[in-house]
Amino acid sequence: MALSSITLKNFRCFSLTKVDLADGANFFYGKNGCGKTTILEAIYLACSGRSFKSSNIESAITLNQESFHLQGFDKDSGFIIEAYKERKKSIQLKLNNKKITISEAAKAFPATIIDNKTFSFTEASPGFRRKILDRAIFLSDAAYSTAWFSYYRTLKQRNKVLKDRDLNELDIWSNKLSVLGTILSDKREHFFNQTKNSYDNIVQSLGLTSEKKFIKDLSFEYYKGWEDGVSLEQTFELEKDNDIRRRVTTKGPHKSDIKVFISNAEAKEILSRGEQKLLSIIWLCAQHETLRSLYRIKPTLLIDDVKSELDNSTFNIFISLLKLTQNQIIFSNIEDQINSKIEAELITIKKFHVEQLS
Repeated sequence: MALSSITLKNFRCFSLTKVDLADGANFFYGKNGCGKTTILEAIYLACSGRSFKSSNIESAITLNQESFHLQGFDKDSGFIIEAYKERKKSIQLKLNNKKITISEAAKAFPATIIDNKTFSFTEASPGFRRKILDRAIFLSDAAYSTAWFSYYRTLKQRNKVLKDRDLNELDIWSNKLSVLGTILSDKREHFFNQTKNSYDNIVQSLGLTSEKKFIKDLSFEYYKGWEDGVSLEQTFELEKDNDIRRRVTTKGPHKSDIKVFISNAEAKEILSRGEQKLLSIIWLCAQHETLRSLYRIKPTLLIDDVKSELDNSTFNIFISLLKLTQNQIIFSNIEDQINSKIEAELITIKKFHVEQLS
């Protein structure tokens, strides 16, 4: 589901504001400090129970107020999602007036954020790329969370055995971990391949292989966390002495990664910051398109300060992407970059001058 509206009460600089959103592209612009990022933060927090701006959610309560209340609404389903936070108390999430967990909120209204801390898919750690992939599979595969938690619980036990040198139980935990790890890895690789197909289709539709040479030479590879041609069970046996010496499990799905290359060199060593940001946006749009087209899930992509790092050429590609995507995209910028010609071409775009909302 995608939000049709979001209401903010006592949330940072907004005492009471309701914003009606389009199903397609939504553009917020205005000077620094007017509340553009705050609106994106509110949308993400209502959908996930988390803030991308601060780990201290209580700081989002308006000064001299005791709580904030966010309410999102989807007109197609009639569903209402709420986030309520009182000072000194845990955040409460509700779906249709029933308390829910963070994971249930993420499934009901899935949202992904790209901000200035997370815009680079290629420069980020392998753990970040795994997290992006895992969150999408969590939405598409009902059994994935069970497989994920089972694997990491078992990994913790195997690492404890290695750390405590209690090696009599090592083979038992190795065998269990290899079974669970193979299931987890197969699910990851399957969704990665689906996303790669969506990515290739987007790039072809945009005509980027001729316009941007780095796109033409770029390749994605899924690394399982161990070598191809060898089973995970065999890998644990081959790495047994090394694991014992290092007192930790050195290979497995917890080391998996999405690697990006340009002509056999790591993309992060070649791409400009703007090209990296564009690549991140296209890849996440590909994940969201996979969720929409294959799993009938409608996620929302949030992009804070979209023009940052993008030159006019890469920004124009982003605009072309907006014309192509069928999912909700909400983005912000200081200046109004959407001229009348662009606005006429983007039938579903909705523009907001944030100074007029506050």
